[in-house]
Formats: sequence, C-alpha cells, structure tokens
Amino acid sequence: MSHLEFMTQFCGPASLTEIRMQRNRRTLATTLIEVLVVIVVFLIGILAVIQIFPKGFQLLLLNRNREVAQALARDYVEMLKSKPDQLPEQIVSAYYDLNGNLIINSAKDPNDLGTLAAAVNGNAFGTDINGVGLGNWQLISGSNVFRRVIGEGRRVPSPRAVGTGTAYFGGLMILQFGPINYQPATATTPANISVYGNDLEQIIGIPGFQTLRTDYQYFVSSPNNGQIAISLPSGSLGPPADTKRQYRVSFSAYVNIGTGPVVKRDYSELVPVVVDDQNPDASGQLPLSVAFSLQTLLNLNNVSGTPITLDEVDLNTLRVERFFLPIPKDATPFSQTDPYQYKLLNENLGVILFNPIGNATFVSREGHDREPLTARVNYDVYDWRILHDDFRIDTGVLPGEPSAVDPQVLTAQHKLPIGSLKVAGLAGPDGLPITPIPTLEVPPPVAGTTDTSTANGPSADNFVLVDLDTGGVFCEVNTNNRTQSLITVNKNTGVVTINDIDGDSTNGITGELLLPDGTTMNVQMDNRAVRALYMANQEYSVQVLKAASQYTVSATAANLATGQFYMGGTVATVGQPWRIYFPQSDNGRKVTVGEVTYLRNGDNFVHDLLAQDFLVKVRPGDALNMPSIDLTDVDPNATAISFQNGIGARGIKGASVAVRVLWNPTAFHLTPDGPTNMSKLNQWGQAWRKTTNETFLQKEDNNR
Repeated sequence: MSHLEFMTQFCGPASLTEIRMQRNRRTLATTLIEVLVVIVVFLIGILAVIQIFPKGFQLLLLNRNREVAQALARDYVEMLKSKPDQLPEQIVSAYYDLNGNLIINSAKDPNDLGTLAAAVNGNAFGTDINGVGLGNWQLISGSNVFRRVIGEGRRVPSPRAVGTGTAYFGGLMILQFGPINYQPATATTPANISVYGNDLEQIIGIPGFQTLRTDYQYFVSSPNNGQIAISLPSGSLGPPADTKRQYRVSFSAYVNIGTGPVVKRDYSELVPVVVDDQNPDASGQLPLSVAFSLQTLLNLNNVSGTPITLDEVDLNTLRVERFFLPIPKDATPFSQTDPYQYKLLNENLGVILFNPIGNATFVSREGHDREPLTARVNYDVYDWRILHDDFRIDTGVLPGEPSAVDPQVLTAQHKLPIGSLKVAGLAGPDGLPITPIPTLEVPPPVAGTTDTSTANGPSADNFVLVDLDTGGVFCEVNTNNRTQSLITVNKNTGVVTINDIDGDSTNGITGELLLPDGTTMNVQMDNRAVRALYMANQEYSVQVLKAASQYTVSATAANLATGQFYMGGTVATVGQPWRIYFPQSDNGRKVTVGEVTYLRNGDNFVHDLLAQDFLVKVRPGDALNMPSIDLTDVDPNATAISFQNGIGARGIKGASVAVRVLWNPTAFHLTPDGPTNMSKLNQWGQAWRKTTNETFLQKEDNNR
C-alpha cells in the first residue's frame, strides 16, 4: 500500500476535487429498479404502437377488398350494357315447395341476406320449417336468395356452326348468368328452364265467323267470372310439323283453396298448354283456334290434393306466349317450317341453339310494325359466387429464347380481377372442404346432361374457360397428351397462362376446344372472345338485381306479386293516397312512372307527372309497411292520386339495373347440432360486406 493510499484510508481524501469525483461516480450509477421501470415504460409504448398496426392492416385490407368489389361491379355493368337486348325482364326470389312447384317469393326483401333454411346439419344441408330439403346452405343464403331469372332473351340470333354436322347449325345463345341450376321435367312438374317467344295480343270476346285474326292473337271469354277461358291459335288442319303447339300462360288470380277464404295467387310456371288440331273452332279460317279453361289449367297443376277453385283473374296480369319446343341435340335436324324449336346444348352452362329459320321469322300485328321473333328464357342461376370475366385472348409471345433443350412455346396471360382463388380440399367458410365448381369440373348429377369435366386438368382448380363463339369449353391439358399443360391459373395472383398446343409460332396460339357435340378440335385463340368462370375466397359473389321491366296495377295491397303496384287509397283507408306501393322484393329499386295524375293543395285542378324517376323504399311510420314511391318527393303539395281522368298511374317500368358485390372475410365451423349451426350461421352472416353499382338500363316493351 502506498503512502497516499494509507493517508486517504485513515484521514480521508487528500483534496476536495477527489472527493467530488468519487461522489459523481456514485451518483451516475443506475439501480436495478430504475432499469426495470425504463423497460416497462418502453414496453407500454411499444405495445401501444403495435396495436395500431393490425387495425391499420385491417383498414388497408378492407379498402383493397372494397376497390376489388367496385371493379367487379363496374365490369359486370359494362357487360350488361354491351347486351341491352338480352337483359331479363326481372330477377326474383323463388323456391320450390314440397311438390316441386316453383313459388316466387315477392315478400322477400333483397337487403335481407339471411338463409331460407330453418335448420342446417353438419354436412351443410339446409331444410325449411317443414323439414323439406332446400340444398346446401350456401345456395340459399346471401346473394343466392334472388336467383330466378325471368325473360332473359333477345331476337333469335343469326345462325352459325357450333359443332360438326348440320345438327349443330343454328342461332347460338349463351345465357348471361350461367352456370344454371337445371332440373329436368318430372311427371308432375315442368323443367325449371323454359323458352318462349313474343307475347300474344289479348282480345276480349269470342271471334266471330268472319273476324280476321292473326297467328299472334288470343281471345278471352267470360272475363268477369271464374269460368274464364282463352282461345289459342292452333295452326292449320293437316299434318305439318308444327301441328301440336305449346303455350305459356301466366296470371294472378283470386282463388278458393279448400274451404278457406279467397286468396290471391300468382301462377307463372304452369304445365304448358298443349294445343293441336283435334277440336278446332268451326270458323274455317286460318289460323284456327282451340278454347282452353283456366280452371282446367289450375287442376292440371294442382298436385296438393286440396281443391283450388278459380274465383277471378286479374286480366292485367294475363299473358300468353308460345313455347319453343326442345328437340334432341344429337344428329336431330331442325324443322324446315317450325321456327319454335331449340336444342339445349349444355344444360349446365346454359348454352342454347335455335332453329336457324327463327332469325328470319317476324311477328305481324295489326296496326304495328313487324317485330322479329324473340326468344326468352326463364331459369335459375346456379350460384352467384361463380364469378365471370369476359375478355379477348391477347396475342401470344415467346417467354424466352428458344433452344434445343428448351424450344419455348407461345404464351398469353390474363389477370383476373381477384387474385385469391379457392383451392379444392382446403377449408371453406363453414369449415368443410372446398369442392370443385359443381356440374362443370365434376360430372353433373343429372344423368344424360352435358359432361365437360374432361376439359379440366388433373386436379379441379375452380376455373373454367368458356368459348363465347361456340359455347364450348377449352381444355386445360392436351387430351391426347395429359402431361402437356395448356391452361393454368395462379391461385395467389389470379394470372391465367395459356400455352400453345402445337409449338408452331407462325399460326398464333392454338388451343384445344371441347365442342358442345362432345368432340374436340384445335382452334386459334388469338383475339378470341372467352368467359372465365372461377370462384374466389371470402365468398365473393356478383349479383344482378333488377326490378320488373313493366308493372301492372293491382286492386288491392294484399299479396302484391312481382311486377305489380298498388295506388294508395284505391281501397278506402288502405295506404297513403299520395303513394304507390310495391312488393318487398322491389325495395331499393328505381322505377320510372310514365304518367300519374294527382291532386295538390291550393287548387282544384288535376295535375300530371310525366316520365318521372323514383326510388322505391320503405318509409318509416307507414301502416302498410311496404316499400313505396311518394309523390311529395317531387311535389311537396301533392295530396292524392287522382282517378278523375281514369288514369291514376300507368307506364311504370323498372328504371335501372343494380350489380351488387358481396363478400365475407370471416368463417365458422358446422357441428352435428342443428340449432348451434343456425346460431353460428346467423352470426357469420352479420359480417357480410357489400358494394352496389347501379346504372340506368331498361328492357324494351314486350307487350304491343
């Protein structure tokens, strides 16, 4: 020990500076408690910052999904605008009863996305309150509640060849909203797809002996009681191919069911009325006609066992059209004289071929210009979650430099609007494995219907490419060399890659096409119009909502059918007299009122509104609790619709078409317990997101 250290130990520091240095060293030290406090403060701050990121990510994801949904809606609107003549008359909510009869549910609000099922089992199968099977819950929930298409169609298309041989030459129509849910006819119910032509002209009274008539008129007798009958054109005497005709008859009527009260019922999908020349009228004129009782028609369609007695028919709703008759597609020639024939080339995609002479057929009406023969179709959309993307294939390019070991082939690519596609086998929204697109990627359940599953690759990828020129399906692998991939889709990015099949870059991209007749052929794909059908994650669906193209007036507000309206005050004290009411299924739709006459405060004159647009909506406090349009939205002084000039309101039409995109980013798991499943399903349904794009688009009049 040095002398200085000894002195410091026993006598303290030798100087004041040294004392200060030692004190400062003790003061600068950090205790364990202080370190822990600092760590806690930092953790609290970091956790606060971390909590911001998930919400930010969720907001970014929500905005991205909304942008994708809006793009899907815009694309679909443009597709509808490109084919305004094929726009359907309306799209309605419908289901099938215990006897297989189609019931249109006009009381269903399109904003109600809840399931039609009352119970769902562990296998995703839903039943109604009576235990009647309704099918997979996904097909009776959300957008799929409204999937019955009424009257989609246009003039019979120009003929073309869509297969080999003359049997596959005709006017091709591919339904806009396919794939379709096809159910063939049974002994008691017609097929759920029906094809029919222009409306026949209605004439009240029996035609006299010398009365001139046309092939597009029908006559109504006893219109004011339950004995109402219609006389339908039967053609001429003799053996021509079109001797036996079939007619579509639809109407709303007041009926007695058993011993109960008189109720209003809508009949739109009845067994066809078959008319032949066995018992024509005795006028000797052409065309001859045959009378048919509407009560007889109801009896033919009544399989419930409870008698139904016709009390009164609403003549405003009575419509008659001639059916197109289906004929076998395989090697069966079309008639040379009967234009009312068609072939259902693909019952699942909705591909229809019409008799080629139909394009040159016209309907002549007294006092009107000739109009071309129109073909209209009623059918069920299979699943709005099967998305559409119509595009033209780009010219192929070589992805790299050809070499002896890597010759390279022409390749074209297309980006789908949604990148995240479903993968078969992974868990779906209900915890069950995702399946391939039904009826397209797997053999269809209905025997004898078209099977296009051979066009898919080794594994179903929830993607199908349809040729819009022929209605065929492009093969994803070479059917003669299953190792050669022709079409692939990246499930994460949504990029579709199309490869040349023949390796010859001089003739563009060549692909293999499965034609409607079941044969395959190689076709050039450059600039070819195609439709991609695919399914995306998060249950994306693109749904079309459309009000009726034309509305008829109802004398009562009770049980308004689709395509009907009720003027408030028609029945005393029922409804506000300045409002026009519509069925619940029209809530949120836009309509145009051709003319309405009304009264207003301050004068005694009858006023007119012409070609005015309105939004149909539910208005709080209205005792009827039905969606309506309100004249005070245009004229605040309007007090009541006036019938002094015998008009009231007329010329009401659906004014727009709405495209709604739904998606749901959440999931749940089905259990063996039905009530638990319904609770989970209802909770899951609260997470639906939606965006709607609406455009002014009307279908032309179908009545002359």
